[in-house]
Amino acid sequence: MRALGSLMQAQREFRGRPGRRGQAATSAAIGSLCLALLAAACSSGAHPDVQARTAATSSHAHGLNASDKVYDYPDPRLYAAVTTLKAQGDGAEAAELSALGKVPSGFWVAGQPGEMQVVKSVSLAAARTGAVPVIVAYNLPDRDSCGKFSAAYGPTEQGYMTWIRQLAAAIGVGHDIVIVEPDGLPDIVRGCLSPAQTTERYQLLRYAMQQLGRLPNAYVYLDAGNPGMFPSPAPLAGPLKTAGVMYGRGFSANVSNFQWTSVMVAWSQRLERALGGKVGAVIDTSRNGNGPYAGPDAPQWCNPPERASGLTPQIDPGPAGIDAYLWIKDPGISDGSCNGGPAAGQFYAQYAVALAQTKAGAQ
Repeated sequence: MRALGSLMQAQREFRGRPGRRGQAATSAAIGSLCLALLAAACSSGAHPDVQARTAATSSHAHGLNASDKVYDYPDPRLYAAVTTLKAQGDGAEAAELSALGKVPSGFWVAGQPGEMQVVKSVSLAAARTGAVPVIVAYNLPDRDSCGKFSAAYGPTEQGYMTWIRQLAAAIGVGHDIVIVEPDGLPDIVRGCLSPAQTTERYQLLRYAMQQLGRLPNAYVYLDAGNPGMFPSPAPLAGPLKTAGVMYGRGFSANVSNFQWTSVMVAWSQRLERALGGKVGAVIDTSRNGNGPYAGPDAPQWCNPPERASGLTPQIDPGPAGIDAYLWIKDPGISDGSCNGGPAAGQFYAQYAVALAQTKAGAQ
């Protein structure tokens, strides 16, 4: 509880536009609590040899099996929000938020202090339970150049390459699903980068795919965007190849977006054919239970109202070429300071509760 109190205090100091000191305080508190929450999962009993987990019984060459479970990362921000709701007497909303938090979602690695130790702990805890964690790499220089809400200068080119090597070392022999740089390639294809930035971005994405793709047990997916950005996916095939998609398992789609699952399956299958049929896809279903928002609020992808959580994570869900439905985006995290939300990356408890309360439509 003392760690939760420290985290909540850091979050209060972090409201609005965070300075570097506020970022570091929040990150340190989150990192400390992450490790505390994960310690129990890793400490009891001898840790199994991660390399002993084999893909021999898998129905797919990439090693994922329909019987595999996605690891439930214990997000400390959600625990803090649940504690706050209970203290305020909002027991019903606390229960709804707790239920949402029991659905596995991705752990985003974004250049914050202590994050590599958390990645190691997540990978070990997941391996001990026979589950597969979802790790999201999100730290490119000039990231989110189109959307702007998560924009950050990020590290230098050499700093990013060092960071990718550190991430690869933290994952090691873990059976982790790794999502590489949401919107990183779409920023290029949508023309939001200068020629010099485009050249650097391609080089860095390719480097990330090479380094992470050579990990012995990881399943690595380069982000490709969604139909709202690219109604026809075929023109993405060339840029994806240039960015190194073939070094990994395939591509991710609909990350942090709201496109219907059925639409995403068809779109992903078309893109797979354009890539020669040698890849797989993972689809983010964390917030697409009511499909894309079509109301007056703008931008339509940023904390849109009346959305709902979608299909829960499932590996090898059935449609050809679809490796998994995943909650890549943590549904409790704000898209940005729009529609009443806090800054991008901060926990938005009201929105998470609304997602849990809204009935999903047909997928």
